[in-house]
Amino acid sequence: MLMQLIGFAITGVLAGTLAGLLGIGGGLVTIPCLLFIFSRADIAPSMLMHLAIGTSLSAMVFNTLSASYSHKRKKGVLFAAVKPMLLGIAVGALLGVTIARMLSSQFLEILFGAFECLVGIRFLIPKKEHYVDTANLPPFWALSGIGFGVATFSTMLGIGGGILNVPILHHFKVPLKKAIGTASALSFCITTFGAIYYLFLGFNAPETSYSMGYIYLPAFFLVAVFALCFAPLGVKLAHRLPAGVLKKIFGVALVVIGLSMIL
Repeated sequence: MLMQLIGFAITGVLAGTLAGLLGIGGGLVTIPCLLFIFSRADIAPSMLMHLAIGTSLSAMVFNTLSASYSHKRKKGVLFAAVKPMLLGIAVGALLGVTIARMLSSQFLEILFGAFECLVGIRFLIPKKEHYVDTANLPPFWALSGIGFGVATFSTMLGIGGGILNVPILHHFKVPLKKAIGTASALSFCITTFGAIYYLFLGFNAPETSYSMGYIYLPAFFLVAVFALCFAPLGVKLAHRLPAGVLKKIFGVALVVIGLSMIL
């Protein structure tokens, strides 16, 4: 058990540091780490991925709340986008968790591995940033639909959705910094609803020691605390280390991890 606790703490350190360093959600890091630790514990194989996803989303609630508050203080959250998307997120998160419950742990591992490979490739391909000044948001129902789709996919895989929301908001001419801040607020909504649904819909799952629903409590507490503490370190490193090189290294790591999960 001691080695598990140390593993959860290290997972939190990695997730928090990389979140601050590269601006990514913790799910891309925490889920492979949790899956590795859980697979060596006394946990039913059919529960591994569901438990990793539910625990990851729950631990990310605090990170995304902290990031959202920081962006709000700097007036970096576009509430005109958050409010209509919130309705879609509440419904989409429930659908995502429901679908995940019906899928096998092995299928979810393959799906997550494929997504991780795609994200890794995205980090490896140079992007040309374009800067705009004025947002051109679609109507309420369209934003709600986008929130619904992103939340469904995100809660299925245990990610905060920022990797999807930032380019979507930027496409609608939301300035990049505001798109990141708004995506942080949306990630807080997605992780909160996802954590609640994984908690309550997991009560009928096979019983696992130290868990509530699909949330493994020791991992939840340690990952959340250490990620929250080490996120500022990642932000400091982001201003000192070459971002281009770091993104390429991280992209290769994601592809390798994704392929290992698929295989």
